[in-house]
Amino acid sequence: MESSVVSPRGSQYSQKCASCRTLICCATFEELQGLFIGKGGKSVKSCKNCRANAKSKVPGPKAYDLDQEVESHEDFMEVVSSLLEQRDSHIFDPEAQSITFRITLTGSFVLENDVSVATCAQSGNQGTQKQAAIVLRNDIFDCTGYYFHMRRYTETVDGPHFSLTCSRAEERKAERDLSRIQRYTETKEFFDCHGELRINFSKSNLSLTILYDHKGHVETPKFHVTEEVQKYIEVHKLVPPRLIYQNLIAMADGSQLKNTDLHTITRQQVYNIWMSLTRREWERDPRDDFRSAQMLVEEREGYFLIEGLQEPGVSLAFTTPCFNDKVKYNRSKMTEIFIDSTFGTNKHGYELYCVLTELDLGIWLKTDGCSYR
Repeated sequence: MESSVVSPRGSQYSQKCASCRTLICCATFEELQGLFIGKGGKSVKSCKNCRANAKSKVPGPKAYDLDQEVESHEDFMEVVSSLLEQRDSHIFDPEAQSITFRITLTGSFVLENDVSVATCAQSGNQGTQKQAAIVLRNDIFDCTGYYFHMRRYTETVDGPHFSLTCSRAEERKAERDLSRIQRYTETKEFFDCHGELRINFSKSNLSLTILYDHKGHVETPKFHVTEEVQKYIEVHKLVPPRLIYQNLIAMADGSQLKNTDLHTITRQQVYNIWMSLTRREWERDPRDDFRSAQMLVEEREGYFLIEGLQEPGVSLAFTTPCFNDKVKYNRSKMTEIFIDSTFGTNKHGYELYCVLTELDLGIWLKTDGCSYR
């Protein structure tokens, strides 16, 4: 300790702490010196108490409102939607705490085009990774009601990081090009919401992490789906909506649909249009989907509902012509029979069971089907 900073006060020695601005007094020089000695015996300007308090104030790991790993898209949508329903009233309060969550998509999580997170993280293909980030951004839009603009792409040793900000954040207000806004566009309201969304790939962990930090406010209206997109969905209505959405996102950087910003279309919008187009193909009772399914089975020749296994919301079972037509399907030629099943593939919790048989050493036939909750 330099003697110039020590001020003798009668029989005491004193020095002012640079942190708390308190005049520290000690009876001996050695005692005072001990209060202003840091690591390695070096003199410091803050007292021992201030240094101890500073250590205790070091922030620990961030606490999230939700911190979870998910393995499927259904689980991802479910946990995010549930959190926002509980915590976000869509009323802006500048004094409120931000809603935060960290969701890790495991390596087996299937992204678009049936590519897993692990494969996408290791691919090094920036285009594929960006497309995956856009799709997840749009899923967040569906779940939360907030649209996030892509701001920054950073390549790290462990994988790419995508940074996005809320479209209604105050900083966005100054960035809008007023000359490009059409006159009929409604005036947007902006909020000091500090809305940030980060999507980070990890090669080492074969995972993808989504970090969300945002204060609630009014929802962002969904972008208009143009007529040409609706026509595209109608032409491909026999294709599953998941694949239609994948194709639209893949076309986003092309010129097939010139008047549409395909980056802004959400999975739910595509599904809603597809459902409205295909519903008439299977709907028989507008008030009861279960009854519609039963009526659809009964319309097919050779298909029969199994009595005792018809419980709305619980089970629907039926037999196929293979089970009923003994003349056309000779059972003596059925060399093998087994039961196949699928479960955990939809958010409604239904399981599908099917009896299969091999006919004439190569033709696989479905003999009956059952759906249980």
